[in-house]
Amino acid sequence: MIRLRALSAAPKRVVHGCFLLVFLLLTLLTWREAVILKEDYEITKRDQLETTSNTLERFGQRSTDELIFYRNLMRRALQSPVKNSEIAQLLAQFEQQRDHEVWHLSPGNPQAIPVEGVADRWVKQHDLLNRDDALRLQDELTATLGISMLLQIEDPRRNFHSRIWYISRGGFFLSSSPTGVNTLESYARMVSRPYFTRMTPQANPERKMLWTGVYDGLNNQGKAITTSIPLDHHGYWYGVLAMDFSLARLRACLQQALPPGISGNVMIFNRNMELVVESDRLPLPGHSFSPEERKKMLSAVADRKQGTLRFGSRFVIWTRSHQFHWVLVNIQTLKEGVAEETGRASMVLIVMWLLFGAGLILCHQLIIRLFDRMLTLQDTLSWRANYDSLTRLLNRGAFFEKAEQLAHHCKHAQLPFSVIQMDLDRFKSVNDTWGHQAGDLVLSHAAATIQSAIRTKDVAGRIGGEEFCLALPATGLEEAVEIAERVRQKLASKEVLIDTTRTLTITVSIGVASSEEQQVYQFESLQSVADSRLYQAKTAGRNRVCAED
Repeated sequence: MIRLRALSAAPKRVVHGCFLLVFLLLTLLTWREAVILKEDYEITKRDQLETTSNTLERFGQRSTDELIFYRNLMRRALQSPVKNSEIAQLLAQFEQQRDHEVWHLSPGNPQAIPVEGVADRWVKQHDLLNRDDALRLQDELTATLGISMLLQIEDPRRNFHSRIWYISRGGFFLSSSPTGVNTLESYARMVSRPYFTRMTPQANPERKMLWTGVYDGLNNQGKAITTSIPLDHHGYWYGVLAMDFSLARLRACLQQALPPGISGNVMIFNRNMELVVESDRLPLPGHSFSPEERKKMLSAVADRKQGTLRFGSRFVIWTRSHQFHWVLVNIQTLKEGVAEETGRASMVLIVMWLLFGAGLILCHQLIIRLFDRMLTLQDTLSWRANYDSLTRLLNRGAFFEKAEQLAHHCKHAQLPFSVIQMDLDRFKSVNDTWGHQAGDLVLSHAAATIQSAIRTKDVAGRIGGEEFCLALPATGLEEAVEIAERVRQKLASKEVLIDTTRTLTITVSIGVASSEEQQVYQFESLQSVADSRLYQAKTAGRNRVCAED
């Protein structure tokens, strides 16, 4: 029976293996589709962010090109200063006012932007400022008055930038829009800002354009960032041309640059991952970085131009600007991602995987249960084919087959092999007197007693109506006789209760044969000898063991 169970486990393992293989294939295909959706999602998001970045760069490029244009224009004006009566009059006006605390030079055109400045004594108090060279100062003022005529056409409502400055080391400045505060306070703030102080030849030896962080503009004009570029001519640093970008204007341009279909919060950071502006005025929770996440972003941005990161359930895509000192970042929460087409497709894919997986598990369980029932039926049929249903001992056919196997094994191992044949005494009278039900009780009692008296390696079987046989491997004649006597005594010492008031005592006659004395291992021969001795025991008076002829 154990061997049958072991053999039946092999097909079961095949069923488990097949279903596991199908589940793995289903999971692999689902995972592959999920990877394709993820890659498509990332590509779409990167393209959207790249489109936004390119649009902003076009806006910014026009502004920075304009800033470079004004620098080139001033260099040309310094190279060949304009000489006319109006300029001469304004320079003379400057000589008269230069000792005043503040002064203004306004060209004749009423729409022209005035040049505003401070007194000589204030300039001398600051190391970065210089008004000593009179000729150089006149040429610079002439060039500044020239571009003031052009700045009047600046319209901050149409530009990406909100203001253009020229800040001179000679104690004056020019602004495309009013500063809103007095000249001295405006100039003092300008020359202390990083966009001016970082433009010295020592601080910026490459003389390149630099960007500031976010700061508060003059006279509560709101937060802004500034890009600035030095004005040098013949090795002398004259001042700084600067351009302001208000955060309100940047946000408006960012929202304008966003392509259709983009979701999540899009933000502009500087290269230090400090927030400049974001597309949502009131960003939802999750649209910001913790200090640890900011460090990871700094490391990622430093290594790659664009990429993706995942922080918990948030998906982050970034791209660095080609020309400007900013990083565009799109943060999308899980809820926002699921709301998109790719997110909905992913959810459908997950639901399909769960449904197919559940169906597969259900089919597996149904097949396994059906298989178990078939095994149970097979076991039942096998038991009925090999065992006697009344005594639960091996029937004649199964016992003979098992006994022959044991005899064959003992022969090859050179071990003795013995057979015990037994028959219940006067069993026919029990059936005739008390009925077949009492006879069945006697047979069941005898089988249980026999089974309890033998060893685990011994095999017992019912080979006839009241006949039983034992096969004893590795057992000599003497030991077989002891076992037979033990069975006889146990049966004789117990009574069988056949109804509520009557009991019976059962005895047995036993014949024993062994390969030791017979010099043969063939089971049927030994069983025939034992059967002959059994009848000798009956002839001699029953309830005894006979082991010799």
